Amino acid sequence: MRSDSALTFLQLLHQQAGDQAEAMQPTLQRMIETSITGSPADLDFKTVARSVRARDRQELWSRIQINCLHSAVNVSDHLRALALMLSAPTVGVPVYAHTTVARVAVESAANVAHVLDPAEAFELRFARGIAFLIDDSRSAQQAAKRVPGNAYMQAPGPRFQRRHDDLLGVIARARIEITVNRNGNPKGVRTSPGGPEAPIDLKMSDLITRLYLHLPGLYNLMSGVTHGLPHTLSGNARFADRRAEWNMDPLDVASSVLAALNAADSVLAHIGWHRGASDDPEVAETRTRIAAVDTAMVHFGRAHVPLPKPAALRAARSTG
Repeated sequence: MRSDSALTFLQLLHQQAGDQAEAMQPTLQRMIETSITGSPADLDFKTVARSVRARDRQELWSRIQINCLHSAVNVSDHLRALALMLSAPTVGVPVYAHTTVARVAVESAANVAHVLDPAEAFELRFARGIAFLIDDSRSAQQAAKRVPGNAYMQAPGPRFQRRHDDLLGVIARARIEITVNRNGNPKGVRTSPGGPEAPIDLKMSDLITRLYLHLPGLYNLMSGVTHGLPHTLSGNARFADRRAEWNMDPLDVASSVLAALNAADSVLAHIGWHRGASDDPEVAETRTRIAAVDTAMVHFGRAHVPLPKPAALRAARSTG
């Protein structure tokens, strides 16, 4: 049986993750239904509507926005999964799986933040979105090629190849440039001659490091668990008298909840900014939940994690 303080802590984490998951989709629905004149979304739409080959560019921008919504819902879905993992702490809480679930939320939020970056002009955000479309389509195409056909199913490779070719056709008709590297492979996207170039191949670790400066080392730690690297798994193991056990650490769980809540905050902040709904009350409420988990982690850690005394204090006591 876990200690009462640990159970209370885990119940708080479950409550915060569950409340956030429940609030996410209605909030996203409100935001996408918002139509505020002069919002970035309104200005972006007008820019595309006035541009050369407007119909094809509108098709691409529509696909980009839908992809952002897919990622946003993915954050919400994984927050819900995290809450379910914590729904019965007296029965058991996963040792590692919460980290992998939170990592998915963090990655999806990074995709949204990259495309809907308030610090960048529409020209670059548009180019980033198209680069993401190309990279995603290429990944789907490569995965489909590896799946063989059988008596009940045609090999999916040709179908995904046609989809990829269709995307490249829309991009070409929209007069959007795909730059190539020295080997002739696509490397970037420009939406206008001489405009800013968005790279097609991006490292997720770089995106997350840039987005979560306040959570240093986050992606490395999460990736270590996801890829089963012993240096991140061994901390939960105990060996004695030829027996081994693996125990959940409440602070590890809290770190996953905190990361997933930050992912939700990022998604709502970026989509809210784009739709002119930054003042939606759920944006502030999400930050209240983050603060509650952060504070609870501090209190729990102080009560349960022995910390070494500062060297200066030890020296003063030894000489006093």
